[in-house]
Amino acid sequence: MKWLAILLTLIFAVAKVMGYFPWSWWLVFTPALAYVVLALILLIVLLIAALFYKDE
Repeated sequence: MKWLAILLTLIFAVAKVMGYFPWSWWLVFTPALAYVVLALILLIVLLIAALFYKDE
């Protein structure tokens, strides 16, 4: 999934620079931001699970 996010971000950024999309830069970087957010959520869930299983 990481490569898909990178590829989509690069395609959107090139299209934005070339003037094909009148999107804001936030929308252009959405695939990369979504990947980072999902990774952070997974990390938080794993840390919480590790804290609960540490007590047992």
